[in-house]
Amino acid sequence: MSEDAMPRITMSIRLGPMVHFQIEGQNCTEISQALDGFEHLNKTVDDMFSDLAERVYPDLDTEGNHAPVAEGGKT
Repeated sequence: MSEDAMPRITMSIRLGPMVHFQIEGQNCTEISQALDGFEHLNKTVDDMFSDLAERVYPDLDTEGNHAPVAEGGKT
């Protein structure tokens, strides 16, 4: 079978609303090798977006709840 006729595996991965990537390979071994280091990428993206969320929504706690408002209206 020619290389053009070989079946291909395409894996599409979305890490949140702004990060998306696609991996292609001819077998599970190729896909597995392409995913080496994925845990590091996932942690990096999570850290980046957590930091962004804290900057955009500074009044939310880590669970997404509004922080309690102290007397005088300040958190």
